Amino acid sequence: MNKKITFQITLFLFLIIIIFFFYYKYFFLKESKINLAIQNLKIETFDSGNNVIKNIRYFSTDKQGNEYLIISEYGEISNKDANIILMKNVTSQINLFKKDTIYINSKFAEYNSLTFDTNFKEDVFLEYSEHKINSENMDLSFKKNFVQIYNNIIYKSPTNELFADKLEIDLLTKDSKIFMFNNEKIRILGK
Repeated sequence: MNKKITFQITLFLFLIIIIFFFYYKYFFLKESKINLAIQNLKIETFDSGNNVIKNIRYFSTDKQGNEYLIISEYGEISNKDANIILMKNVTSQINLFKKDTIYINSKFAEYNSLTFDTNFKEDVFLEYSEHKINSENMDLSFKKNFVQIYNNIIYKSPTNELFADKLEIDLLTKDSKIFMFNNEKIRILGK
């Protein structure tokens, strides 16, 4: 009987030791310290209450077969509207059905994920065929099939260079209107 009790106690202690090691290995929280100076890591931080999304990519197609692709390096969801994505370092491409492709670049953009309307801001560059447009702002509305480019517009074509304040383009008819905010005349340089 003495051997039997000794064997049971040994078995019980062995079981306790196995449970302790199992708990220590898989459940015990270990504190790990990372020395960033040694690893030489580049850490980017944003002063934002929202979550930052990296490498955003949206693609959509409308009923007419036009395709819209917008890519952003960083983005976050707006505090005011959950459908608005605030983007940084934006590249966009519009493939018009059976027509040319429009390329758009800007530093910032507000993209509506429901309507696909996009407001490009700061260093906006638009390229279409042989036409190039630089400006500070551009509003793209797919619902209205309308583009509004404004603030310090420089339009370059193979034959002309134009300086204006506002340019409106109908995406369906390709009709455009050019304005100045005050009574100044639009400057056009011929090549």
